[in-house]
Amino acid sequence: MLPFTTSKSYAFAVMVGLCMAASSAIAQEAAAPKGDEVLPQITITDPTRNLLRLAVPNASGDAAAAAEASKIARHNLQIVGLFQMLNPQSFPPALHAEGKGFSEALWSQVGSQAVVKIYAAKDPAGSLLEGYLYQNGRGEKPVMSKSYKGSDLRTLVHALTNDIIETLTGEPGVFGSRIVFARPKEEIMSVGMDGAQPAIHTMMRSDSLLPSISPMGDRIAFTNFLRKNPDLWIVPSAGGRAKRISDRQGLNTGASWFPDGMSIAMTMTFEGNAEIYRIDARTGKIMKRLTNNPAIDSSPSVSPDGSQIAFVSNRQGTPQLFVMSANGGDARRLTFRGNYNQTPRWNPNVKKPLIAFTGRDEARKFDVFVIDTRDGHIERMTQNQGSNFDPSWSPDGRLMVYASSRGGLFMLNPTTLGETQIYRGNAKAPSWGPPPRSSAR
Repeated sequence: MLPFTTSKSYAFAVMVGLCMAASSAIAQEAAAPKGDEVLPQITITDPTRNLLRLAVPNASGDAAAAAEASKIARHNLQIVGLFQMLNPQSFPPALHAEGKGFSEALWSQVGSQAVVKIYAAKDPAGSLLEGYLYQNGRGEKPVMSKSYKGSDLRTLVHALTNDIIETLTGEPGVFGSRIVFARPKEEIMSVGMDGAQPAIHTMMRSDSLLPSISPMGDRIAFTNFLRKNPDLWIVPSAGGRAKRISDRQGLNTGASWFPDGMSIAMTMTFEGNAEIYRIDARTGKIMKRLTNNPAIDSSPSVSPDGSQIAFVSNRQGTPQLFVMSANGGDARRLTFRGNYNQTPRWNPNVKKPLIAFTGRDEARKFDVFVIDTRDGHIERMTQNQGSNFDPSWSPDGRLMVYASSRGGLFMLNPTTLGETQIYRGNAKAPSWGPPPRSSAR
């Protein structure tokens, strides 16, 4: 439970959105108003249909480095949901021992359409990684061959994975990016998108909630109760002391960064009602009040071009998604299906005007949905696996991560609906950071 001192103040926090992302259980107890169409169901199909069949045989080189590189590469290529990964145990020993060469006829016999070959070695100066991508039907020369040097083998394999994805899809992968999240009653943490290399970003020993990582990945905004009020703080993601930038009486929460990283949209209640404001990310100074409505307005999400803000409001009876100009003013209702929709998050790809959100269905379960802002079409992403909430998009807009009542964080490819658990443990409100600099375009 959040550290409000009375049940009344706790319920108020739930209504204005602080607990929309942190406690779906209380939301499920609310009455279910009628009048909105029900949210869609998933039609089960074969998620591997038409996926490229990709083989990653055992890497060559130094035994320990080769085994580690093979494991990381297979895991990476599996969790992106773009490929049908072939079981390496089904490969004949001759194919594992093939080295950097490529026998197209033999690999076709095991059903592969593309093969990744890896050489890995370590010495006192660091790690060396070589990667080769072959495609059946394109001869026995690699369609991609690259070498990488550095101090950390995992980082090198991430770079190789990103280049493989780019060669096969035309867009680089985003391995090396990190996902920030809150551990209830604990601190703000992050993990790599592969679930490895966890890090703790705060040491405040007080509930930290609703983290939001900046566009450059250098700062994390979050709400904390250290001073007995839900204040907004910012901490450097590389480590350092957190700074309190908004401590107005009442809620200071739900931060969403503008693309330039200089300002933040957030919910505050110091004027009596839950409204959305834009503040200076350095000083906390209010730049503009963006909503002015007797209803509860909360959970803002700034569009990738900074021109619009999606938010949650009950101004027409039930919590629904609305969109307004980034300068505030009139808002249009976006969702008309479901009676409890919350936590909107824009797809960062400006070519994909999509918003992921949490919705409660007619069975009173919370799941992840995606709405097209152009026509209002909604697709369901999760179903029949507990409650799933707080979606956040990958920086390339091709994947999403969300928290689940099953425990931890799950990653999903919205096209194939392939899902992988990337973090085990109590986690809420993930926020996916930018691509690594080496992969940025």
